[in-house]
Amino acid sequence: MSTILLETLACAVAYLIGSIPFGYLIAKGVAGIDIRTVGSGNIGATNVGRTLGFRFFLIVFLLDAGKGFLPTFFLPRLVSQVVGHAVLDLSPLLALAAILGHNYPIFLRFKGGKGVATTLGAVTALDPIASAGAVVGFVIFVLLTRFVSLASLGGALVFVAVYVTQHPEPFARDSRVLSVLTFTMLFLLFYRHRKNLGRIAAGTEPKVSLRKKRPTEGKIHVGLIFVLVAVAAGSALALNAARRPELVVGGRRITEVSRLATGHQRAERPIFLDGGKMLAVTCPRYMRVVLASVTASPGLELIRDIKLEGRPVALAAAKDRFYVLQRPHGDARHMEEAWWETFDFDGRPIGSRVRIGWDPDDMAISADERYAYVLTSGLAEGETNRPAPALICFDLTSSPPKAVGRVSFDLPKDDPERLLLLPNGRAAVSLRGTNAIARIDLADPTSPKLIDRIEAPSPLVPDAITLTKDGRLLVGDPDAHAYWRQAGDALIRVDVEGGAADLVEAEGLVFVTLPKGSGVAVLSAEAHVPLGTLSLRGTANLATTRPLGIAYSPERRLIAVSNRAGGSVHLIAVE
Repeated sequence: MSTILLETLACAVAYLIGSIPFGYLIAKGVAGIDIRTVGSGNIGATNVGRTLGFRFFLIVFLLDAGKGFLPTFFLPRLVSQVVGHAVLDLSPLLALAAILGHNYPIFLRFKGGKGVATTLGAVTALDPIASAGAVVGFVIFVLLTRFVSLASLGGALVFVAVYVTQHPEPFARDSRVLSVLTFTMLFLLFYRHRKNLGRIAAGTEPKVSLRKKRPTEGKIHVGLIFVLVAVAAGSALALNAARRPELVVGGRRITEVSRLATGHQRAERPIFLDGGKMLAVTCPRYMRVVLASVTASPGLELIRDIKLEGRPVALAAAKDRFYVLQRPHGDARHMEEAWWETFDFDGRPIGSRVRIGWDPDDMAISADERYAYVLTSGLAEGETNRPAPALICFDLTSSPPKAVGRVSFDLPKDDPERLLLLPNGRAAVSLRGTNAIARIDLADPTSPKLIDRIEAPSPLVPDAITLTKDGRLLVGDPDAHAYWRQAGDALIRVDVEGGAADLVEAEGLVFVTLPKGSGVAVLSAEAHVPLGTLSLRGTANLATTRPLGIAYSPERRLIAVSNRAGGSVHLIAVE
């Protein structure tokens, strides 16, 4: 069965589940009445509760919410199991189908409820954080106005506001379908409540009784409530957005001074160029590298958005140019060797691409700019027709650059991830699978030699590597709440809550990106004692981030952190 047919069938099932009229069935079964003929005539939980009591309101509300949540949450997983891969954008379509089923049920001649509970159940499966905000908003609006209909719309507005803060680019490719659903849901709720709004304006809409007395009817100036809420929310957002995250440790002030939206969903590997005057960052999702100027203020100003033909995996800097290591995109990665491209500081290409082999992971340029070093995973990524994982040395003085030396990693599970050039003519390479750091002699680039391995404790999954001022290695571990520091020929664990994706030593401190902690941990470089965490937030300082890559400019005393969750780059000053 084709994927499209399965998706269509799943949407039909979601619609039928949403069409089950629980309010109608319960009112008929318990009291023998047609709920469509009493009260507001609606089949939803509010009308059932007014007619039969609060416990029946609760039962119908939970059932209606369940018929939104269950198909939205479980059917995509079922379809994925059948077709053997994730099916993108199916969950939002199922949510919409379930909501339409409740609003226009086939079992009641397409005359249903307003969809509040079903919508809440569906969006809880899609975005539980925004849904929690909607519930809080609903409760606040009920307490302020005592109108369930108005509170439902207020909760929907809160949901949209929280959703937008979590998705700085709501109509980017990855979130476009969910965003369309979000705004469609808002429109449907307002459309289905249009008569309620008319009754509120006329003073005939029943209120919720917060005491043990019959509901009263009242009139409220709807526009005034929305204005007051909007003013209060806007003021709070503006004040929060103007706040700059700051941390004071050891007499140093660490402050986020600028934030650049790349315009792409993910930002991963940043690097400073030209003595800290510029910054480049990879955006692999859409095969881009964003180039920015680091202003005197300091701040970040976009210079160029460079479109690539491959997926960027690493950047390397030289005095007047930078290199972008790329893998072929999509199925081409199985048939085409990877390459690097060279660009000047205006983002213009220099020369032609240089083929480097299969499955590259990282790249570095020697201090004298005579050699380029590229890590390749090769057969470590599962394709047996690939060469062994290796560090390949390229001579940049030849035209075109050519490979002149190679050292392979020969243990069965060796999978090189990151490369660090050391000042003594050596290099360090992190090896996943074998939980080790390989040290390599590069004194003769035409004949590199594997010196030894620093074996790590088995829980370590090494990734990013940096060097301390005293020449010791620090190793990031994105899969654990820790990083590792070198002590002789051993690695010692340093606990850090929130993960440790990447790290640098700067100004006597260690800065560690926390992909699970929405910030940067700061520790003393000497004792590796936690000193605090600089929180990094997204839009209006409300959305969480997933800090990933980090770079340091000693000339400017600036740190750049990339955000994989929202595509932003955060500039941090150390004073």
